[in-house]
Amino acid sequence: MIDAGNEARVEISALKFYAARMLHDVIDRAMQTHGALGLTDDSPLSSMYRNARAARIYDGPDELHRMVVSRRILQR
Repeated sequence: MIDAGNEARVEISALKFYAARMLHDVIDRAMQTHGALGLTDDSPLSSMYRNARAARIYDGPDELHRMVVSRRILQR
């Protein structure tokens, strides 16, 4: 869309929300599977979890992206 010269704010906000949420859910599932080992520094899961959680905040919280998507869709 951007290459074609179109605005892609809705799509970008939806992607940022969905991708960050999916990353968080996948790592959370891996931690659940590994049990207490997933909480320790003996596996990379604990740092992956912290980074995934931060990904849902540093580019704008999920609520902000949902609000952008909702507002743009309703305007259409």
